[in-house]
Amino acid sequence: MTLDVAALRAEFPLLERALGGGPLVYLDHAATAPKPRRVLEAIRGYHERFTANVHRGVHPLGAEASAAYEAARHAAAAHVGASAGELVFTRGTTEALNLVAAGLLLGPDDEVLTTVAEHHANLLPWRARCRVVTLPSDEDGVPRWEALPAALSPRTRLVAIHHASNVLGTIAPVAEVVSAARRRDVPVLVDGAQAAGHLPVDVEALGCDFYAYSGHKLGAPSGVGVLVARAPWLERLEPWMWGGGMVARVGEAAGPRGVDAELKVGPHRFEAGTPNVEGALGLGAALGLLAEVGMADVAAHGARLAGLLLEGCGALPGVRILGASSGATRIPLVSLALPDVGLDAETLARTLADASGILVSAGRHCAHPLHDRAGVGATLRASAWATNTEDEVARLVSTLAALLA
Repeated sequence: MTLDVAALRAEFPLLERALGGGPLVYLDHAATAPKPRRVLEAIRGYHERFTANVHRGVHPLGAEASAAYEAARHAAAAHVGASAGELVFTRGTTEALNLVAAGLLLGPDDEVLTTVAEHHANLLPWRARCRVVTLPSDEDGVPRWEALPAALSPRTRLVAIHHASNVLGTIAPVAEVVSAARRRDVPVLVDGAQAAGHLPVDVEALGCDFYAYSGHKLGAPSGVGVLVARAPWLERLEPWMWGGGMVARVGEAAGPRGVDAELKVGPHRFEAGTPNVEGALGLGAALGLLAEVGMADVAAHGARLAGLLLEGCGALPGVRILGASSGATRIPLVSLALPDVGLDAETLARTLADASGILVSAGRHCAHPLHDRAGVGATLRASAWATNTEDEVARLVSTLAALLA
């Protein structure tokens, strides 16, 4: 099947906006994605029809809110081939990764094996607690995955990797990494923030122990994300936050944990406090749209756009696409190291927006070690999605060519 991009674009009000004297070209999905109407309607519907806290009240509004919230949990789990009993709602991928980092009770003698291509969210939580070991990489920072078995040591407590890099766009061989780690009894965590909106994901097939992704990069609101933690990790992780909603009983005296409390089973033990109900409902609505479109078609369209971005930007004089020389498969994302022609990445990004209505990112994209490894101060990043057309990619390339000339 072929993705009906025109029909999908009609679902997104933001894409109707004009900018820079022409139609908006939104190529900044790695930062955040526009929201479809059904997401906005889901949030408005919650506030207009059944505003209530979840898992608290017994009145009809509370029951409706709780049912809708748990339906969103089922949708978020199904999106990555998990069960609802394995899925913890978080504020995003960053919180999900920090939840695991805190819950493992890592010490200074423990090691976490990761890569130079990680977002800060999949690097700093480990650096704050233990020794971080980084896989070798090529000159652009693309990990040399074949070196992973030799990098594992008796002190390795976790392998923490991206599914798709937010700078390189390259897709990691997650199943192969898991297989190598499994032979040494080492669990694997996958940062799926950039992959969950682009690729069909099946955590069962991947075999990973943890998988995290954010809602706002696939059309849901900001402030909601998920952590999938496979059994028995939900029972083994130590809660990192305490409060209402995550306990079945609280007594008067302190217990072995310092609190006299019986934790709830499953994901609820990690969901203390009032959750982001509207965010979860928006996430469920966004994933419902993607389920209708079909992630296989989204991935196929993304592969076509990725090829066009590589071909077009690769022909720009003096421009280097980070990770392109590796030949690795990628999501439709390119980060460009620009020639020294007097225009820095930030200035060029603003010029693209103001003069042509083309939105891209510029900077180090929360991946400073990767840019240091590549010897680049900042890059210009264009990131497409299912709502982008081939003509929009061509418009980006031709506009860049004119500016660079």
